[in-house]
Amino acid sequence: MNRKLEGPIARDSSSGFDFLDGMNPRLLSNNLLIPYMIAVWEEFFQAMFAACLRYSKQRESALKRAKLSHSDLEKLAIGSVQVERSIADFFSFQRPSAIAETFRLLDPKLNLSTPLRKPYRRRRVSLYDSIESLVERRNELVHAGNLDLRLFDKQLETTMGDLTEAVNRAYDYIAKHYGFVPIHDY
Repeated sequence: MNRKLEGPIARDSSSGFDFLDGMNPRLLSNNLLIPYMIAVWEEFFQAMFAACLRYSKQRESALKRAKLSHSDLEKLAIGSVQVERSIADFFSFQRPSAIAETFRLLDPKLNLSTPLRKPYRRRRVSLYDSIESLVERRNELVHAGNLDLRLFDKQLETTMGDLTEAVNRAYDYIAKHYGFVPIHDY
């Protein structure tokens, strides 16, 4: 990360005093990146679900569960949105548990929690559980304004690495399940 946060309060470690850490611009900046990262995560899975839905032979259960609003139907009628994308917009793609449940609508054998629960770097906490926790922290920030006073640069880089690894694992799992070659040159 190439941010230049200067001054005695912009520390990259805890001062030992929560009231001082709460004013640390580095911690504020790091915490503000969490909702952005979760939004990117959510968009990836939403777009992937829409693509899988388009070509799925078992799309009926997803179509039944999606409750499209009058506004959604209007957009479909004028052709400003694809049917699959409109249906994908109905579902939540923040939590790994919700993502796995939603993708199972397309195929009961497609369990996205499997690749996320596999061990990662000898950690005790799986990617699945760490991302569930990350979504909780995101909600704490967005809905209650609570900063994570432990989210220094090293922890933020770990979080970004975890999300990247989780997306790659899920993408590879979906590619293997549907029999296509994943493209990782992004």
